Amino acid sequence: MVVDRSERSCLLCGARFTGRAFLCRSCADAYRRGPIPAEVRRRFYEAIDRVYPTWSNTYEEYNPPVGLLAFLAALPRTVRVLEIGAGGGFALRAMERMGFRRLVGLDLTATSLAEARRRVPGARLIAADAERLPLGDGSVDVVLSSDLLEHLPDVDGHLAEVARVLRPGGHYLIKTPNRRPAEAYYRLRGLYDYHFWHPSMCTPGELERRLARQGFECTFVSPARLTQAQVRKIPVARLRPLAAQVPIGWLPNGLRPHLEVVATRR
Repeated sequence: MVVDRSERSCLLCGARFTGRAFLCRSCADAYRRGPIPAEVRRRFYEAIDRVYPTWSNTYEEYNPPVGLLAFLAALPRTVRVLEIGAGGGFALRAMERMGFRRLVGLDLTATSLAEARRRVPGARLIAADAERLPLGDGSVDVVLSSDLLEHLPDVDGHLAEVARVLRPGGHYLIKTPNRRPAEAYYRLRGLYDYHFWHPSMCTPGELERRLARQGFECTFVSPARLTQAQVRKIPVARLRPLAAQVPIGWLPNGLRPHLEVVATRR
C-alpha cells in the first residue's frame, strides 16, 4: 500500500505530518518491536478504507491472484473454499462466477465484510482474526489468501491454524510480497512504517521453510505480469504502460515482486 506524498493525518493518533507513510513517526516507533494487537490492526485497516478508498482492496480490485485463480479453475466445483482476508469480496466473486458454491470468506474489518456481503451475497462471511480460525478441524478443501500473510504478526501460528482446518491433501493458495524487493522499495520511498502493516514478509526460501514446518509441500506459480497495484507504485508515470507488459514469470523466484504459492497439506 503506497499513496502519493502529501500532508496527512496519522491513521492511529490523528497527528498531522507530510510524507507517504500511514503513521506518524511516534506511532510507527511504538509498534516497531512488539506484536500488534488485533484490535489495533482492525482500527488501522478500517481507517485506510475510510481515508484512502482508492488505494484499498475493499472497494477496487488492484491485486488479483491471477495464477492462483487459474489453479482453482482446474478443481472440482464441489470443493469447500475458505478465503482468509477476503477484503471486498473480489476473489470470492471470481470463484462464484467459476461455479464454486461452497464459499466462506473471513476478514477482520467491518468495512471489508460489508462490501463482500454486498458483492457476494451467497458466500458465508465471518468476522475473525486470521490467526484464530473459527472452523472445525479438516473442514475445508482449499484455503486462499491474497496479500494477507505479510500483514499478520504471527505467521507460524496462522499457518498452523490453516493446516488444522484443511483436510489432508488440501491446498493453501498464497499470494504475498517477496520480502527483499519489497523492503528495498519501501525504504527508497520513505515508508518508515512498513514494519507495522507488513511485519511478516518472506523470501521464497523463508516461506517454503515455514510451510514445511506445518506439513506443507510448496509449489511456486509463475505470475504473468505485474498487478495494477504494482504498476501504480512505479514513480515515473510514463514507464508504467511498459512495466505492465514485462513478463515477470521469466524471473527467478527471488527477483519476483510477489510470490504465488500452492501449498499442499501432506
